[in-house]
Amino acid sequence: MFKISTRGDYGLLMLSALAEKMKSGKQYVSLKEVAEAKKLSIPYLSQIIIPLKEAGLVKSKEGRDGGYALKKPANEITIMEILEVLEGPVTPVRCCGDKKAKCGSEPMCNVKFTWQSAKSLLIHFLRTKTLEDTLRQAQRDTYVLH
Repeated sequence: MFKISTRGDYGLLMLSALAEKMKSGKQYVSLKEVAEAKKLSIPYLSQIIIPLKEAGLVKSKEGRDGGYALKKPANEITIMEILEVLEGPVTPVRCCGDKKAKCGSEPMCNVKFTWQSAKSLLIHFLRTKTLEDTLRQAQRDTYVLH
C-alpha cells in the first residue's frame, strides 16, 4: 500500500507546529518546543529539518530567541512541496515515476492507466492543500471531536 514514511509524516507535523506557534506570535521555535508539542524525537527532527531548510521552506536563527520558522506563509506552502522534499516524487508504481522504468508486464499491462490516474488525483490533492489548510481542518476536527 502507498504509505508516507515517518519522515514525511513528522516533517508535516513539524511544519504545522511551526505554523501554529508563529500564528500565536512566536517568531522562532526551537526543535525542543516542536518535539514537546507534537511528542516527537528531537534527534529525528534534527535530521528532518535539514532538507526542509535547504529547500527554502524553513529558516533558522541562532541565539537565545533563535530556532526555526517558516520561510513563507503557511498558505503558500503546499503539502506536495513538503512531501517531495522529504519523500521524493509521488510514484505509486515504478512505471508511473520513471518513463524509462519497465516491467515484464508492460506490453500487456492493463492497469498502468489506473495507476497513472491515481497518481494524478493524489498529486492534484497534495498540490492544492496547503499547510494552512491542514491547520484549519485540524481546528474544525478538534471542535467536532470535543
